[in-house]
Amino acid sequence: MKISYIQNTTALSSTETRISYNLCEQLKQNGVDVLLNSCDEDCNFILCMNGLSQIHHVMETKKSFPTIKTVMYVWDCYPWTEYFHRYGDVKLFDEIWVPSREVIIRLNEAYSIPESKCKVIKTYAEFFDITEESIVDDRFVYHFSRPYRDPNYLITDKACEELNINLFRGNHHLSIDEYRKKILSCSFLVTEYMEASTGGLTLLEGYYHGKNVLVSDSIYMGARDYFGDRAYYFKDGDFEDFKRMIDYLWNLEYEPDLEERREWCKQYTIDAMAKRIVDRLNELL
Repeated sequence: MKISYIQNTTALSSTETRISYNLCEQLKQNGVDVLLNSCDEDCNFILCMNGLSQIHHVMETKKSFPTIKTVMYVWDCYPWTEYFHRYGDVKLFDEIWVPSREVIIRLNEAYSIPESKCKVIKTYAEFFDITEESIVDDRFVYHFSRPYRDPNYLITDKACEELNINLFRGNHHLSIDEYRKKILSCSFLVTEYMEASTGGLTLLEGYYHGKNVLVSDSIYMGARDYFGDRAYYFKDGDFEDFKRMIDYLWNLEYEPDLEERREWCKQYTIDAMAKRIVDRLNELL
C-alpha cells in the first residue's frame, strides 16, 4: 500500500501535530509506503492525520489527484473555535476519521455529515516508563487540560475550595519532566469540561500509572469511548454531584493493579493505532 501523507513538519509542540508526525514513521514500520507531503499516481490514498491545520494542503493535493481517495482525521469539532466554519469542508473527502463518537455527533449536528461517512480511529497516548518509587500521592487533584470556553470551566476550583482540597490546574509552562511529575504525584486526574474529543490523553497516561480519572457523563465527552466503566463520572451540569465525586475520590483508598492497567492500555499505544489505520485502509481498498 502506498499513501500520500499530508503533515505539518513543524510546530511539534502541538499534541495533535506531534502524534500525527510520529505516526508517519510507525506506518512505514507496518509496511506502508509513505510519501510525506507529496503524491503520485501510484498512491492508494491521500491521508491527513494532522486535522484542519493542513486542510488547504490536502485540498490542493486532491485537486491534482482527483481519483485518489482522500481521508481526513478530524481531531475535534468545538463550536467555540475560531475556525469552526471550516469543518464543513471535510464533507468533500471520501472518509472522515475521528478519535471518538463525540466528534461524529458534532459534525452531524453542525454540517449534517452522516455517521456512515465517519469512522472512529482511536488515537494513542504518549505513555512513559518510570520506577515504581516515582508514583506517590502528594495529596492534590490535577486538572491538566488547557483552559477553553466550556460551561463547566473552573468548577473544579470551586469544588476543591469548598471541600478544602488542594488543586493544581495545569498550564503549558511546565516542562515535560514537571508535567510527568504532576501526573505521578497527584491523587487523581479530572477533566471538568462538558466537551472534549478524548477527554485529554493525559487521563490515559495517569491511568497507566495507577491514577483514577473523573470526567463528565456528557454525550460530548470523548473519554467515555476510551475508558468505558474504568473511569469515574459525574452528572454533567450538576455541580453538587461533581463535588460529591471529588470528595469521594479524595477519600477513596485503593491499590491499583498496575500490571492489569498497563496491559489494558496497550490498545492505546502508537503501534496499536498504526495497525488500526492500516486495517481500515485495507478495508477501503
